[in-house]
Amino acid sequence: MILDRSLTREITYTGVAATIIIFSIFLVARLVTLLSQAARGDVPADLVLTLLGLRLVSTFDVLLPVMFFLAILMVMDRWIRDNELTIWAASGVGLRRLLKPLIMMSIVLASVIAMFALFIAPDADVKAKTLKEEGLERAMVSAITPGIFNEAQNGQAVYYVEEVGLDDNTLRNIFVYGEAQQREGVVVAKRGFQQIDRNTGDRFIILKNGTRYEGIPGNADYRMIDFETYAIRIKPVKKVSEKLYPKEMPFGELLRSNERIHKVEIQWRLSKVAIVPVLAILALAFSSLDVRRGRLGRIMGAIGIYFLYSNMLGVAHALLKAEEIPVFVGMWWVHGIFLFFAFYMLQRRMENRSLLPGLDWLRK
Repeated sequence: MILDRSLTREITYTGVAATIIIFSIFLVARLVTLLSQAARGDVPADLVLTLLGLRLVSTFDVLLPVMFFLAILMVMDRWIRDNELTIWAASGVGLRRLLKPLIMMSIVLASVIAMFALFIAPDADVKAKTLKEEGLERAMVSAITPGIFNEAQNGQAVYYVEEVGLDDNTLRNIFVYGEAQQREGVVVAKRGFQQIDRNTGDRFIILKNGTRYEGIPGNADYRMIDFETYAIRIKPVKKVSEKLYPKEMPFGELLRSNERIHKVEIQWRLSKVAIVPVLAILALAFSSLDVRRGRLGRIMGAIGIYFLYSNMLGVAHALLKAEEIPVFVGMWWVHGIFLFFAFYMLQRRMENRSLLPGLDWLRK
């Protein structure tokens, strides 16, 4: 039908435009955060764009329902201002008729969000964490740039290499600052090289013909030790494969688990899917055939309902994790409450009444 195609097309176009704008703002904000972390050495500089893309993927399941909700509100608001809803109503097509295309769209979108929430986003979180930690470990050695001081291990070590041989990667005129056993130490050496232990996989910088100065700042008991060979172990980064947080675990593994925390995580992911059709009905309930009704109050009321909805889900999630409510109750009671009120307010709207009893003064 013409109505279905028109509504679907306009919501899709509006939703895509709103998504691009919001994602652009998110990308800029996240990029600034990642660049600041890279400047501190917390994130490998060469992985900033990759981590930014993975972070974007992991937020799709949160941002897409909001964009869908806003797109419906924006399209309905335009149809109200242009009297299109009034024309459709005069033709015998009321708000109830709009439920069909909206529910169909919400089912399609919920399927996409389910793929992200259940499978793609957790995998993106694990990849981002793995790449970050592997990059930091790799940077401990590879980031030693000749001619500048290179900070490593979150400031616990500083390396300076005057020259790196082009033929054999030999390090020449090396300065290393580090702290061990509450004593600060400085090591200088004429030359050195990088080495990986074949048995343990640990990385070392092997220094030749140098001196180590160590002591406690403010005290006079400094020691000076000359050496022919001195090995500095590069502190490895903790591997993420040893333990995954529930939000990072594959969905199949969560289903096979009987632990409460994993069941809570399943409900949290499914809630990101269940919220989509409820938001579609809520957005339709805030539509009005009367162009004289306040536009600002309608939009602000809808946004307020969304924030109340999302905050109640957050509270329910926290109560589940704290074992304050049973797992079988979960967060479904929140969806049930808002689904009931969505249909209730839609029914009142179709009867040309205020959304809730006693709020007729808001219609002016």
